[in-house]
Amino acid sequence: MLWRWGNPVSQSQPPSPQVTLQCSPSRSGNELVFPYTVTNDGPGDIYVSDAFHHVDPETHAVSVNHTLVTIYLEPDNFVLILRGVPPRTVSVTHPIHPLMHRLGAGQKLERQLKVPLPLAEISPYQPYSNVRDYVQKPIEGVVLAVDWMAASTEGLVATPAVGADDLYTIQAPNYLRDMQRLTSRYPTRGLSILERVRK
Repeated sequence: MLWRWGNPVSQSQPPSPQVTLQCSPSRSGNELVFPYTVTNDGPGDIYVSDAFHHVDPETHAVSVNHTLVTIYLEPDNFVLILRGVPPRTVSVTHPIHPLMHRLGAGQKLERQLKVPLPLAEISPYQPYSNVRDYVQKPIEGVVLAVDWMAASTEGLVATPAVGADDLYTIQAPNYLRDMQRLTSRYPTRGLSILERVRK
């Protein structure tokens, strides 16, 4: 509520976009395949997590990695397969944020993720390492998750991503609070995960 010369003036927030996730996962040989569609019914545009930057350790050339995801076992024994903001499982000085695709009202984003089996806990902060760093555990199912943020988010700044004309890096004063997450759960049988040993 704002006040002007003693009279109240209401300040309303714009309505949040209605965003949905559809997916029909399958198994193909030694891979789990997740063809998914993010639909923005509006009102307003959104930014959808779609990739990560990759820097070549030798040449320092910057490219875009469309396959990198975060995978970890949740307390309910479902495995989260996340295309979005990776949790900081280790101490970091430079947080890693996803590159975002701008999706207008009424538009759809169609993508496909392929995840190799056996499943193993990985993230941009902690790539897959020696098998001795893991223990194998059976799981109850998998959860596909995709992060997004409304373009109308207060203070949001979108900058074209280096090396990718159709992607953006975004900043916002309350980045983690304002990031939304779409999820879809799929019970499974006979699958397991290599869970990273907590040290």
